[in-house]
Amino acid sequence: MKLKKILMTGLACFGLATVDSLAALSTDDYVEAAWMTTRFYGAQRSGKGPNWLSFGTNYTTSFTKDNYQGKDVSGGWFDCGDHVMYGQSQGFSSYILALSYAEFTEGFYDLYTGDYSDYKAANDYTRKGGKPNKIRDLLEELRYEADFWVKAAISSSAFVTVKGDGNADHTKWVTPGKMSTLGSGEGGENRSITGNANDSYTPGMAAAMLAVMARVDPDESNRTKYLAAAKTAYSYSKSHSGVTNSAGFYESSWWDGRTTDGVFLAALELYRTTKDKTYESDAEKYFDKIAFAKGSDTRLNYASAVPLSVVMGQYVLDLSPGGSYRDALYLLDHIYANYEKNSNGIFMRETGGGGSFSVRTPSGGAFLYALYSKLSGDADYDDVIEKNVAYLLGDNSNKKSYVVGFTRNSAKAPTAPHHRGYYANENPDNDVNGYFNVPEKNKLLGGMIAGAFSDGNHSGDKSKWNVNEVCVDLNAPMVGALGYILSKKAPKTDVDLGIKEAEKPADTTKKDTIVSAIHSELRLAPFTMSQSGLEMSVVNGMGESFKVQVFDMQGNKVQEIVSNGSSVSFTLKAKGVLHMMVSSKSFKQAYTVKAL
Repeated sequence: MKLKKILMTGLACFGLATVDSLAALSTDDYVEAAWMTTRFYGAQRSGKGPNWLSFGTNYTTSFTKDNYQGKDVSGGWFDCGDHVMYGQSQGFSSYILALSYAEFTEGFYDLYTGDYSDYKAANDYTRKGGKPNKIRDLLEELRYEADFWVKAAISSSAFVTVKGDGNADHTKWVTPGKMSTLGSGEGGENRSITGNANDSYTPGMAAAMLAVMARVDPDESNRTKYLAAAKTAYSYSKSHSGVTNSAGFYESSWWDGRTTDGVFLAALELYRTTKDKTYESDAEKYFDKIAFAKGSDTRLNYASAVPLSVVMGQYVLDLSPGGSYRDALYLLDHIYANYEKNSNGIFMRETGGGGSFSVRTPSGGAFLYALYSKLSGDADYDDVIEKNVAYLLGDNSNKKSYVVGFTRNSAKAPTAPHHRGYYANENPDNDVNGYFNVPEKNKLLGGMIAGAFSDGNHSGDKSKWNVNEVCVDLNAPMVGALGYILSKKAPKTDVDLGIKEAEKPADTTKKDTIVSAIHSELRLAPFTMSQSGLEMSVVNGMGESFKVQVFDMQGNKVQEIVSNGSSVSFTLKAKGVLHMMVSSKSFKQAYTVKAL
């Protein structure tokens, strides 16, 4: 905790210790940013879509013929500003988004309809043009990707990790629909599909995402198919190793051996969803094999999920890498907090000019601290989280927003993203350096560019992928951090959004009469509970046997203790905010406790 205190002291010196001292972004600004960065995934849809970015073009679907071994594997998200589907970054992104949805649910709103028919009918692609449909927007975007992973998880010996060829794809600067009509040498159909790579990372991440979806999707049929596919993807992941190598676009060496995180997170999430102890044992085994030494000094990104694994391992399964890595908070402070002191509280490590993909550091750090805060019940980092997100939205000395279309508070948004669909060009003879009249609706793309913190202005050269590229993995931690901020500032329950009806107050008259009668007849004394750290003690004044059940914030039972006498002492096994139900044959009493 020492490093945490140092960080908070440093922030106080900059005048950042309270929310009031943060920048001029309002709650509505964060809502706007969350809406845009979430809807960006609808602009990345491959297959039948619908993809809102393609509305108004001549080719509104793309790559519908994708198949492997005769099986349809169309769909999913495009990787970045191109039309290849690289599962390496896609699996990472989809898991972070699903995890964010599960942990920060009430920070994700229902502002539009998932097929974008509302915007199309209104001819208004601003936030005002959307119409709620009683499904949270992020859930709809996640379902599109999850349905692709269901197709990709063909069997324990066949799993699709890449669709398309990067070299062929990059020859033409056209929309995905138009590119589909070109020959395979120019990135069109039929394109190559990789379904047998020696890859544990990609199917592991996909399995983790699907396992979360099998837990949180309100539709039972969806939960069933997602769980089945999660188990298939996990089976493939367990019987393979490493990560797919993709001809210079994604080199397996970039992972530097950090590939065990995929199968670990898959086992962990399958355990959370099914409570099958086999998955718990697997998770513990894989956790010990994670490359902590190679990930303890590297920011969160698609090729290093080590800090994410450490946070999840500690707060779900009470696992710790130990040694010099100590625990999750120590690791996060080492990667992020210790390198922000000269940058006004912004996480700046591994950032700077073009090519470093600067935005990954503040957004990844904000997301990881948000996740830590939720799972541990520690709100001390809320100001830090908000400060880093606000920086990326234009709260910086240059008023430079890194999200395409986000211009709140006079922020300067990028205008030349490296993204083929954005420009709606369908002429293969036009190259990247040509002039394009960008459709007005597309200017609200919502993708976060790679960025350059060392330059006060945006580059207007769309060919500069090293600063202007937008990718699914860049947006994912940002969406998660925004969800956390809104879950604290302006949470929306299912009742608030009309997803569920408010429960009618129960008639407690009869129950209260019965309880009073029991008290009168048995002279029942309430349970008493005391806590010292993780050590708990419960006493029953009636002297009769009772049991104690401990639940996490999602309602999962994590511990049960039975007493045959009037008292019991035990150690809490889970961390964070917990609910306890103590019950005997005559009485029940509930408590809320913090296990830090």
